[in-house]
Amino acid sequence: MIEKFTRKLIAVEIKLGFLHIPAAGIEMMPEKNTKITVVVERQERQLTYNATYKRIFGLVKWYKSVGVKAGDEVILENDGTKYILLLKNKSHETPLKEAEKLLDISGLSSQAKGNIVEDRIKELIVLQGQGLLSVYKPVTDTQGIDLVVTKAGMFQPIFLQIKGRFNINHGTFIMDINKKTFSPHHSYFVVGGYFNAQKLEIHENILLVPSKEVADALVVKSGGKESYRVQNSLSTDSQGHWAAFLIKKTDLANKLLEKFDAMSTYIK
Repeated sequence: MIEKFTRKLIAVEIKLGFLHIPAAGIEMMPEKNTKITVVVERQERQLTYNATYKRIFGLVKWYKSVGVKAGDEVILENDGTKYILLLKNKSHETPLKEAEKLLDISGLSSQAKGNIVEDRIKELIVLQGQGLLSVYKPVTDTQGIDLVVTKAGMFQPIFLQIKGRFNINHGTFIMDINKKTFSPHHSYFVVGGYFNAQKLEIHENILLVPSKEVADALVVKSGGKESYRVQNSLSTDSQGHWAAFLIKKTDLANKLLEKFDAMSTYIK
């Protein structure tokens, strides 16, 4: 029985000459790092397969010879004795929606995805905080706190829960906040960011919502768990319910500094 899968190449694969094996194709690959026989353009080649990173290496010359581009599809077949690599079709132009599908994130856990967005938010705060803001990550997040932000000379922190998404439902960004572990407070905010797979970066607009506002959000139930649901378009001209809390990611640090200034007026 021939096993096979189809994959759309991304730019880094072409540049470095490897093929990433998605979750759908892992079962047909060896369990350990080894050399495998791959038929390319009717010629057998001994290529290296890295089981740790799920990649077949040694394809630079082939990619160059056939002139593949990001978005082109390749088929990898396994007939039981060898692998056969074929170029399915070439795409000369990759639309936005198609480009978003090129990044294979099927092997990433929810925690890994969350960490990616948290790190982006952390970097924005530190880099744009004018040296005034520091960011700390709790050892545990049982209370829903992902990042703790402090301002130089002020010993009252701001607490952030980060909700990252790797997809948008019909143009609407949705974030659900666990009601059980959520405790509204004037120094507690929820930040929502969409990770754009085309740009490998979070969207230019994010949500910065005070926790006391979140507490008035719609409550949804799923799997026996209740969550506050905040949903809104990330478009700058959005008129949605939560549009007032939509900001540019480059303004996040300044917005937090404003929050610190407001807190300092009544906290000594």
